[in-house]
Amino acid sequence: MIPIILKIILCTTLLIALYYLFLEREKMHQFNRFYLIFSLVFSYVIPFITITTEFPKPSNNPQLIFEEATHQLTAHPSQQESFNWMNIIWIVYGIVTCILLIKAIISVARINNLQGKEINYQGQQIKITHKNISPFSFWKTIYLGKNYFKNNEIDSRIFLHEKGHVKQKHSIDLLLIEILKIVTWFNPALYFYKKAMVTNHEFLADEYVLKNNYNIKDYQNLILNELISGQNYNLTHTFNFNNTKKRFIMMNRKKTKLVGLKKVISIPILVIAFGLFVQKTYANDSNPTIPLLTKKAEVKKAQNITPIQQIVEDTKQLLESKEVKHTNEEKQAVDTIRPKSKKSLPESAQPKQETVATTTSSENIINPEYPGGINQLRKNIANIFDASKMKPSTGKAFIKTEIEYVINKEGSVEHIMINGDNEIFNNEVKTAFLKANEGAKWQPATKDGTVISYTMRLPITMSFQ
Repeated sequence: MIPIILKIILCTTLLIALYYLFLEREKMHQFNRFYLIFSLVFSYVIPFITITTEFPKPSNNPQLIFEEATHQLTAHPSQQESFNWMNIIWIVYGIVTCILLIKAIISVARINNLQGKEINYQGQQIKITHKNISPFSFWKTIYLGKNYFKNNEIDSRIFLHEKGHVKQKHSIDLLLIEILKIVTWFNPALYFYKKAMVTNHEFLADEYVLKNNYNIKDYQNLILNELISGQNYNLTHTFNFNNTKKRFIMMNRKKTKLVGLKKVISIPILVIAFGLFVQKTYANDSNPTIPLLTKKAEVKKAQNITPIQQIVEDTKQLLESKEVKHTNEEKQAVDTIRPKSKKSLPESAQPKQETVATTTSSENIINPEYPGGINQLRKNIANIFDASKMKPSTGKAFIKTEIEYVINKEGSVEHIMINGDNEIFNNEVKTAFLKANEGAKWQPATKDGTVISYTMRLPITMSFQ
């Protein structure tokens, strides 16, 4: 979920920045309105779209090799479970969202509760309020104080301005941005979008008035006079909109020759954004380009292990197979000899020595299970892994790494650590592992029927034979 949120924030930020740089100052208000709405919806939809492409074929034909079994390291008793910050994050998100939702409901209620007389004026619904408020429009109604309705008439310029907002349905744009702000209030680009939309709405309403051949200077003086009284309601378009300078400049601006060019440029920009933020997956191939080897004999063959190396490897595997059967005192001794395993998890994730439960025969521990089994996890990693970035190191026919991770009580993966000498290989393995676990819900481990967190280890080798 977090990668999708980041894509939404980055995409909205990119597109609104382009609007302010290239489009805002041009006198093409209808196109700008379309761009703002479309780019906003585009940014929130595109990260959820998935396109499937053929897996890239590497030139060196490497092999991704998994050991026959995934090693289990330690089980963490539930009473020693680390504090879950995600719960706090969700609580904070819920509180802020509820506050913004209540605030929006109150804003709409304030408008609907305005007391006054409803009339039909030149085919437009008008509400003459008892309070002397500045004219504004919301949805299909124009609201104004009784002091603006003299001799059963409204200043035609004020009326046309607000009618322009109603006729062009500008309230829909504001409601859209308000809903997105309630749901994704943490996206800073939304506040710039709202400001740009409101400004553009005022440009459109001013244009609607001036098309009726009113004098620009007289209309500007009317706006300046209205700035003295200022009562604003959220989600509305107020006649005395305070961004006066931009409005006056735009009224006198002429269309430039670059208008058409900028319209055309905006299209490839959206195409580029699509390519950057769409989700990409690789199609499963019945004959994958990266062979998946799991048998120990095949591992040794791919690695060209000499008899002496084989003895060393067999000894190492024997130690590893016995590692989980050590007592706490024995495990301390092993960690002293092999300190690398001690650093495999962050300090906050390391279980205390006296609380670590090891997999002895006296314990009834059921290991975590990936949806579809561990072989499905291997297949998913192999399908996602980008082998095109991998090149054999000088003098080495294979490279190795090891993923160490924790399956918590909720069945989610956390505390992922990659231990290997090749940084590129480490990064690609971690990326493939994370994508393989996106949306996947593990069956958490249990000890004597109690759900617990569990540390796992998955060694991976890449052979260039």
